[in-house]
Amino acid sequence: MESTADFRSSVAAWFAEHVPDDWESRTDAMDVTQWAEFQRDWLRTLNTVGFGAPHVPAEWGGGGFDVARQAIIYEEGTRANSPALKAYTISLHHVPSTLLKAGTAQQQERYVRDAIDGTIWCQGFSEPGAGSDLASLRTQAVPVEGGYRVSGQKIWSSNAQLARWCLLLARTDPAAPRHQGISYLIMDMQDPGVEVRPIRTATGHTEFCEIFLDNVWIPSVSLIGAENDGWNIAQRTLATERGPIAVETIERMMVGVQYVLDQFVDRDRLTDSAELDHRAMAVAELLAQGLAVRSVAQDAVDLIERGGNAAALASLIKVSSSDLLRRSTDLGSVYSADDAFVMPGHTHPRGWFTGHEMSDFVNSWAWSIAGGTNEIQQNIIAERILGLPKEPRLP
Repeated sequence: MESTADFRSSVAAWFAEHVPDDWESRTDAMDVTQWAEFQRDWLRTLNTVGFGAPHVPAEWGGGGFDVARQAIIYEEGTRANSPALKAYTISLHHVPSTLLKAGTAQQQERYVRDAIDGTIWCQGFSEPGAGSDLASLRTQAVPVEGGYRVSGQKIWSSNAQLARWCLLLARTDPAAPRHQGISYLIMDMQDPGVEVRPIRTATGHTEFCEIFLDNVWIPSVSLIGAENDGWNIAQRTLATERGPIAVETIERMMVGVQYVLDQFVDRDRLTDSAELDHRAMAVAELLAQGLAVRSVAQDAVDLIERGGNAAALASLIKVSSSDLLRRSTDLGSVYSADDAFVMPGHTHPRGWFTGHEMSDFVNSWAWSIAGGTNEIQQNIIAERILGLPKEPRLP
């Protein structure tokens, strides 16, 4: 097998040859749909060498790379300023991790390769009254002959306005305990009764959406796993969202921290400890934090690939990586001074680090909410990693 050093060199060379030099200026004026199409074309270019979904087995359209090589691909792609595939997060991560684990052979054959090839999926989990407390969801999927009739509302669904399919959680047994009676379904976003309303955020983008469901018909062949077992299956999806998916995000964050270092810190003073200023110290702390988070994320991916349960580690990665993102973009916005208040000209979220520091900082708070709020994740860390009781023990 090719050594990791040789692999890194070949990956860096590939990105140097294939990343368009002018892609940022070309995409600035694109609307959301055009931006998604640009990402799809870039994804298909990546797929020619297995870089689009390096974590997915090759027989399903991925690269089939081990954890170390996945990290190298993400790191070198980020260093080469390759476009982020934000429209395809669910397609490339959630769909294969869920269907290859719990889906039927028919579902796997129909959807997995298609998702990796560039069909956009969204996720219908959170609801207005059941965001972090997912077990309180109220969307109803009423079992009828041959399938289900689904009514309810979802919120914070990324790229739902572009999606062809949706990974949906709905309650199929209202009388069952909260964590039971929930089923996992595949919903066609083009079916009658599905309405999507984009939500404009503080950055001016409309990546997040509401989904309204009015008596939507979903056939029984679109049920993932057993009826009423959706909660257990969803934990696999959420573990992927909070853990392995962070490998790429963290690599992009590390390059973002490097960007702050290059732009705002005097490197000549880094060699003299007596002359280290607060900027250099702050960046050094971020770099150390990033290295620690990267290590935990890679350990989590390795554990999952060996069949282990990394759910608790995923919560730790989620909290620490979102803090890293917020701190690094905050630092950039502070040090860029007046330039931070110049809002970007593009009309779509290009990635976490766009070069517009204030916009990036505002956008960073979304990562503290997506995939389960940090407050909920801290409870999981306290209970499952630290072994603390759920209720305080009073004397």
